[in-house]
Amino acid sequence: MNDRDEELRGLDAVLRELRHARYGLYGPLVRERFLDGLPAEVTPTGYRVLRFVEASSPPPPTVSDIAALLLSDRARAVRVVDRLTAAGLVTRVRDTVDRRIRRVDLTDAGRRHIALAAARRTRLLGEATADWPDEDLARLTDFLERLNASVARHLPGADASDVSGAADVHDVSDATDVPDGR
Repeated sequence: MNDRDEELRGLDAVLRELRHARYGLYGPLVRERFLDGLPAEVTPTGYRVLRFVEASSPPPPTVSDIAALLLSDRARAVRVVDRLTAAGLVTRVRDTVDRRIRRVDLTDAGRRHIALAAARRTRLLGEATADWPDEDLARLTDFLERLNASVARHLPGADASDVSGAADVHDVSDATDVPDGR
């Protein structure tokens, strides 16, 4: 094993801790802070779907797209979309080109709730990095953008138009599926 392999395993461990650890940035306790204020019907999976719908538009995704995101069958995706529809956060709309296709779009209430959760996430990041110099925060942001772009370039089917330096809405909080319950 060489030093690079050790460094890569260390990076993987840090990313897992960031995502899964109880007190990790996107761990269960922090995720609850993002969800606080959303309708009770919005589970972590529902929040993930809302973020995906927001990032996918235009055009909005289909239920099949959502099933692919969740790595699940279409029936589970339909149940999640049904709950979000009942909560008034998404609506099903006909595709403008192929009227047989139904897409899932955010309602104004859904957009407001996503904005509220994003503001909470930004505030938490601000609290967590309050004692960091601005240069360190900028450097971390640059490195994470670079990592996202590098990973995207190495995925099957990625092309130059898919890989931009801009931060994608599919952030680390979306890296792994979460259970349906809160």
